[in-house]
Amino acid sequence: MFVPLFLVTGAVCFYWIIKRKGAERVTDVGAKGEVSPLQTLFVTLASTIGTGNIVGVSLAISVGGPGAVFWMWVAALFGMCVSYCENALGKIYVTDKRPVGYMPHRISKAFMFFCIITAVGIGNMIQSNSAAGALYVGFGVEKWVTGVIFMVLVYIIIRGGIKGITKFTDFFVPVMSAFFVISALLVIIINRENIPTAFKSIFTEAISLRAIGGGALANGIARGVMSGEAGVGSTVILSSKSSTKSPHKQGMIGATAIFIDTIVMCTLTALAILSAGEVSTQTAFYKTLGNMGGKILDVAITFFAFTTVVGWSYFGLECTGHLFGEKRKSLYKIIYAIAVFTGAVIQLEIAWAIGDISCALMALPNLICVMFLANKIKTV
Repeated sequence: MFVPLFLVTGAVCFYWIIKRKGAERVTDVGAKGEVSPLQTLFVTLASTIGTGNIVGVSLAISVGGPGAVFWMWVAALFGMCVSYCENALGKIYVTDKRPVGYMPHRISKAFMFFCIITAVGIGNMIQSNSAAGALYVGFGVEKWVTGVIFMVLVYIIIRGGIKGITKFTDFFVPVMSAFFVISALLVIIINRENIPTAFKSIFTEAISLRAIGGGALANGIARGVMSGEAGVGSTVILSSKSSTKSPHKQGMIGATAIFIDTIVMCTLTALAILSAGEVSTQTAFYKTLGNMGGKILDVAITFFAFTTVVGWSYFGLECTGHLFGEKRKSLYKIIYAIAVFTGAVIQLEIAWAIGDISCALMALPNLICVMFLANKIKTV
């Protein structure tokens, strides 16, 4: 249900963006807000660039074949339209009463509740579990050690609220992104003679019987949708705090985040896999770079996981404040930090199931609201 609704909303958003030629461009001189537009981009990237950019892409290719990459790109284009509209609407309907201003009050309460669950599950425990597993396999670090270190570092960062989070993401997101881009490009360059074949397989298998049967198409679109989190509504929570008054500028920030996350990062992962003639990121890096390649990938997974934990902490923090009161934020920070340790040391099959459901329950009301309000993106 989520993917069809996402695609319909994306088409509606695309129509109104073309018809209205984007949201009104408003001068942002003297605008009030807690964070700059650039900081909102870095926090958004911190929350969206996660282990799914590495593991999720290889899963999509292994199940759906190279054609899944094409449909991942299609989903990203729809996602850029949705993200533009939801973040522009977040500025148009900004209010102190709820984190996503364009949602009705009662729906907003349900949205905030599921956001808190998603933040602790998908944004926290699942990420710390991936990092702990990577460090254990690659460097022999015990999972409980990773859990303790992550727990302490996360609490130190989020204790300062949005200022502590943005101070971290302003520095770490560019460093993390550059590390993975260089690593993936190294694999691609070494296997450069296979790049034409990789692109050919992406396009030819996108319209194959395997794709039409649900493999490439379904997995590619699902990967593209979940990678950038367009339509989930989480990034709007931050956009409303941006110092810009321009809905257009904030909408472009949202679209840019999807482009970087999916079109750039996921594509690099896909090309590294396909150029190496493999079906998983791990085997591609090992085959091309040897044991060092595996360690590089384990470090990348750790970086991505940690930044996602930090980025998602803000969304849960804001929803806790609106739903339960500002005083409860201190308790939330402690619980969130403890969840980091818990996620690192336990099996998370249940957390995956709960997280996926709560994320979908966040997205459904948000997509419906965005679809019906997309024609307002010219309104100031």
